[in-house]
Amino acid sequence: MKTIFITIFEGIESKNILRTAILPVLLSRADVRVVLFVKDAARAAYHAREFHDPRILYEVAEPLCVSGPDALFVRLKFLLLNTKTTRLRRRMRYEEDGGKVSYFSASLLQYLLARPWAVHLARVLDRALVHSETYGGYFEKYHPELLLCANLFDEPEVHFLREAKRRGVAVVGLINSWDKATSRGMLRLLPDRLVVFNGYLRDDLLRYHAVPADKIFIGGIPQYDQYFSFRPESRSEFFRRLGLDARQRLIVYSPIGSICGTADWDIIDMIEQYRREGAFGDGMELLVRFPPNDFVDQKEIKKRPWLRYQHPGVRFSEARGTGIDWDMTFPELEELANTLFHMSMVICYASSISVDAAVIDRPVINIGFELRPRVKGVKSPVQFYRQTHYEKALATGGIHLAHTREDLVEWVRQYLAHPECDREGRRRLATEQCAFLDGKSGERIGAFILDFLAA
Repeated sequence: MKTIFITIFEGIESKNILRTAILPVLLSRADVRVVLFVKDAARAAYHAREFHDPRILYEVAEPLCVSGPDALFVRLKFLLLNTKTTRLRRRMRYEEDGGKVSYFSASLLQYLLARPWAVHLARVLDRALVHSETYGGYFEKYHPELLLCANLFDEPEVHFLREAKRRGVAVVGLINSWDKATSRGMLRLLPDRLVVFNGYLRDDLLRYHAVPADKIFIGGIPQYDQYFSFRPESRSEFFRRLGLDARQRLIVYSPIGSICGTADWDIIDMIEQYRREGAFGDGMELLVRFPPNDFVDQKEIKKRPWLRYQHPGVRFSEARGTGIDWDMTFPELEELANTLFHMSMVICYASSISVDAAVIDRPVINIGFELRPRVKGVKSPVQFYRQTHYEKALATGGIHLAHTREDLVEWVRQYLAHPECDREGRRRLATEQCAFLDGKSGERIGAFILDFLAA
């Protein structure tokens, strides 16, 4: 029996591996068993209720203590990555706390150190100076043939990789999001192979992380596979369940989340006002779809008894994290697909749902303005359009960035009257981000892992 370790410490890892064809493909080989590592017993019990194949085992990973040289390399990895996103985020922190010394010193160090020679040297020193036996017991217990890590920017997975390398265990890494390679610091250690969604991420790894080209495999986006074979429920049933009128056209607003303060509630109220006044035209419904990795302020909900909304996801903590404390079930992913298919367009700030909508060929409007004056200490949602990965998305022409209220109203009306407008741009956005539009990315990645296991 061959054993594969898989780390599932984030909701996005579960979404890309457990809820796609990757896991079934791995288990299609009768001589393979999978050990899933999770953060705590609650998550283990949660997943075990759904994924209970006798060849799936669960382990609660020991908490990792980062100290000494390890802590030094954690800080160093952010200085070794120099992108528009990292510079933007440093600038945003400076505008919030005003720390001039830390801002300028970090900027200088980043400029000097974010170079291939420094990246290679840091990896050599990282492997030589950092020692940890936190996860060694699991390798002794199961003797795995392969480790699959889907978030190598997170320290526990770095140490799983470190232990695997020490023992000669093959490692495959999955870059599980379109923004992490240009925002989450340098990859401290490299696996034997890296799986990415598209050519953009491959180029990011080549340019910023000094990853050899022959170590990179482009597999597509497995979480989008469902869209290519999905059969939506009837429009009448979907609208009935949500308390909406199926005779009306549907605008979906997708909030950026509480990380940006009250911006979302202002935008929700503005869109609703325009809808009621008929500024967008007659026959409109508004649905708000909150992100799964955030909490909804129930006080704000109670102020708006008219609001129809979705809040998908199971959350395992009481405060917003960085996408590590949530999960979406299969029915919730199906509800997302139904929403995309039945909506007329999506309106949002910078968000990956722009890509989801483009895959389904639904118009996308991003909001490029704020309704309140800037306040020190509160992030501006319009700043996120300057991130490296999002500039690429905007450049396709598949997203209309509305810079004013008037621009927003004009383009809502334009897309409602001519939904085919910017279709080529949306097709380009979907193709560039997904790499494959065949609905088989999960199968492709799973087969690649099995082939590497057999090599």
